[in-house]
Amino acid sequence: MTVVTRFAFAAVAALSFAAVPVYPGAVLDVAASKAETAKHPSYPYKVYGTPDSYDKVVAFYKSKGAHQSDAVSIGNTAQQKMAMFDASDSTIAINWPVDVKDASGKVTSRTGTRIAIGK
Repeated sequence: MTVVTRFAFAAVAALSFAAVPVYPGAVLDVAASKAETAKHPSYPYKVYGTPDSYDKVVAFYKSKGAHQSDAVSIGNTAQQKMAMFDASDSTIAINWPVDVKDASGKVTSRTGTRIAIGK
C-alpha cells in the first residue's frame, strides 16, 4: 500500500468517527436542548438555531458527509420541512421554519432553521 493510499484511508476513517460539526453561526438553544434530552435521556441532544435557510443547512451537512435517512423531507411545503441525517454515531434533525433565539433567549427570527444533534 502506498503512502498516499494509507493517508487517504486514514483520513476517511478519521472522518467517519469525527464529531458532527455545528453549523457555522448557529446558536445553542439551552432550553430546547434540555427539553429534547428530557424526552430521550439515553440519547442527549444539543439544539441550535440559525436564521439561514433550510436548504443551506441541509447542503452543509451533506457536504460534511452526513447520510440522509429514509425520507428526504417530511411535509415539504412552505409550512414545514424536516430532514434527518446519520453521521458517525450521531443523528442530525433539521426543521424549518422555527423561531431562532440568540444566547439571551430573545427571538431573532421566526423563519429560521433548527438543528438538533443527538449522540
